[in-house]
Amino acid sequence: MNVSLFLTLAFAHLVAVISPGPDFFYVVKSSFQRGLANSIVSSIGIGLGVFFQCIFAIVGLDFLYQKIPSLYTVIGTAGAAYLVYIGLSGLLAEMSESEEHQDGKIPLEFWKSFSGGLLVNLLNVKAFVFFVSLFSGIIISTSFNFQLTISVYFFLATAAWFCFLSYSLHLGKRNFLNLKTQQSITKISSALLVVIGVLLGVYVWT
Repeated sequence: MNVSLFLTLAFAHLVAVISPGPDFFYVVKSSFQRGLANSIVSSIGIGLGVFFQCIFAIVGLDFLYQKIPSLYTVIGTAGAAYLVYIGLSGLLAEMSESEEHQDGKIPLEFWKSFSGGLLVNLLNVKAFVFFVSLFSGIIISTSFNFQLTISVYFFLATAAWFCFLSYSLHLGKRNFLNLKTQQSITKISSALLVVIGVLLGVYVWT
């Protein structure tokens, strides 16, 4: 395995994954509204979304985009609409007073949390463009085993980062942030999801 190439790709991914974007704000919103367990499940869903993005890039979905231009528009529009939807849902939702100290009693909604994280990532056209760009220069010069290995790493690293973020937010929520502050952060994150969704829609249609 080309270790230097692996480390280069890993660093590029690290910079991308820790940069605030739809995944980041979704996890913040999920952590404060739905608790640690649901947020961790969402983080795993986001990580799996990254893995699928890599596989799509490797097998040539960019080729399909060139042959079927409308596919790009359809997926991009769906992604933008979904971000606006979950952002508006967060803006309209209210947190109960009991959630401030009873996070552990919030029920685990595995499929809802998992599919939410997965869709936030899969429907992010910019994320796909990032991975196509990342893989475009190495597809010919590397083996499929290397490409699969780095894809699995991206999945694990993404899930680990957002699980860490979820846990950090959980600690802050329990020990430092009162309910009003949590609500404010949730509203800001939700509003940013709406803004990102709108900007993504503009990006897709222009």
